This record gives sequence, structure tokens and C-alpha cells, in this order.
Amino acid sequence: MSVNYSLFGVPVYWLYALAPHMYGVNIIKKARNGKWDNTNPRGGNAASDIQKSVPKDVFARYERCEGAHKNSMENAPFFMCAMLVGNVVGLPANTMNTAAAAYMGLRIAHTLLYINVTSQKYSYLRTLVYTISTIVLQRLFFQAAWKLAYDY
Repeated sequence: MSVNYSLFGVPVYWLYALAPHMYGVNIIKKARNGKWDNTNPRGGNAASDIQKSVPKDVFARYERCEGAHKNSMENAPFFMCAMLVGNVVGLPANTMNTAAAAYMGLRIAHTLLYINVTSQKYSYLRTLVYTISTIVLQRLFFQAAWKLAYDY
């Protein structure tokens, strides 16, 4: 019998989702001699103030970091819910661990592509990785639904 580590994926995912934002902030701080205005980082003028104070390529990378961060946060509920549903209905530990690891691996790949890809041609690889990651969770939901429908 396998040990079920899948719920540890939830706090790990949360930390992973924060990483692109922290990296983006550090990019800006490096370009601005260690300065980051944290008083209103989501204010209406924050992005334009940053854009005016750093080179274009630095700002573009920062925007991609923020995009990766937001995408990760938007997908967090989907992952967390899949982990909870799979565990509540009693899917096997191996199934849960495999799904959690596969999803996390795909999300890390997605984030790296999001931050580093600058061409339209390779941006579709990011979309493909994202799609595969959602299929991993959809499969888990279907496995849980079948188990619930036929085992109870």
C-alpha cells in the first residue's frame, strides 16, 4: 500500500504559485537599484511607473512573470479541489500521488515557458503544456465521479 502524499501538493502548489511574482519583483528591484514600491503594488499607476523606470525587455519579462503568477493563482482552486475530491472519495494513493506530481511538473514547465518564451511560434508549446495539465485534473475528477457513482 502506497503512502498518500497528494495533499502535501496543496501548500507546495501555493509556494510554487508565488515564485514567479517574487522572481518578477526581484527583476524590477535589480533594474532599479534595489527599489520596489510595496505601498500600492496593484495600484492603477504601478505598472506604468515600473514600465517608465526600466528597460523594455526587463518590463516585458516582469509582465510575463506576473502573467505566470496570475495564471497559477487562477488555477489553484482547480488543483486544490481535485486533490480534495480524489481523496474524499478514496481514490488510490498511487493515483493521487501520480496526478499531483504530474500536475505540478506540468505547471512548473508551463511557468518556465511563460516566463522565457518570447516568440509566437513557441508560445503554443506553453498552451499545449497548460492543456495537458488540465487534462490530468479532469481525469482525476472523472475517476472520482465514477468511483462515487459505482462504489457507493
